[in-house]
Amino acid sequence: MRKLAIALLSVAALTAGLAHAQGCPTSTSIHTLRLNPPASGTTLVTPCNAVITAVRADGIYVSQEPHGAWDAIWVYWPGHTYTGSGGVAAPGDVVHICGVYKDVCGLDTIDIPAAGIYGYVLKIGTTVVPPVNYVTASALMASPEQWESVLIMVTDGMTVPIGFDLGGGTWAVDALDGTDLVFGSFWYDFGSVMDSQCYNNATGILHDACGSYVVEPFVDGIDVVSCSVGPEAISLGSLKASFR
Repeated sequence: MRKLAIALLSVAALTAGLAHAQGCPTSTSIHTLRLNPPASGTTLVTPCNAVITAVRADGIYVSQEPHGAWDAIWVYWPGHTYTGSGGVAAPGDVVHICGVYKDVCGLDTIDIPAAGIYGYVLKIGTTVVPPVNYVTASALMASPEQWESVLIMVTDGMTVPIGFDLGGGTWAVDALDGTDLVFGSFWYDFGSVMDSQCYNNATGILHDACGSYVVEPFVDGIDVVSCSVGPEAISLGSLKASFR
C-alpha cells in the first residue's frame, strides 16, 4: 500500500510538472477569446506571452499585444504564487497560462484552480508594463465591454459629487461631459475620497461587477487637482502691480 501511494504521488507530481513545463504548445489569443468565448466552464485555454498589468489578492489582470481593446482578461488565481520558484506575481511579469474559461457574472475569466493539475501560470520573463489606453468617459461607457480588464486612463476632468458613497468601497464620479462613472477601491484608498474633489484623469483597470462597470484606479492612479474657479475681475492697475 505504501509503495502504491508513493507511485501515485510520483505520477501526480510528474503530471503537474509536465503541465507547468509545457510552455505554450497552442496559444490562445485573448482578443479572440474575449470576442468568441467557448461555453463557460468547459474549455482549457492557454494564452501565451501575456503581461501582468495588475495584481489583486485573488488573481491577476493580463494583457497581450497590442494591449488595446479586447486584449486583456481577468485570471482567477488566489495567492498568485508561482509554482517551484515561490515568487509572487507582479506587474510586468510575462507569463504563459493554462486555465478554464468561465463567464463569471459577465466577467470573462480564466480560472486556474478549476483546471486542476493542468492549471498553471508560468513566468517566462519580465518587461515594462504596457502603456495605458487613453479613453474619454463617454467613449468608455458607450462601449465598456471592450475595455473590460484593460489598462486605461480616463482622460476627462471629473468631480466627486456630494453623497458620492455608493457602498462597498465604490463611489460616484461625474465627468465634465456629464457622463456618470463608478469608481472602486481594489487599490485606491477610499478613505481619501471627499465631496467636491476634482480629478484631472484616472488610471487603472475597468472591472465588470455583474454588469456594473467600475473604474478601479491604482493606488496613485488619480490625479487630484484643485478645482478651477471662475475668472476674477481685476483692474489694470492691479495687474501692472503684480509684475513689479
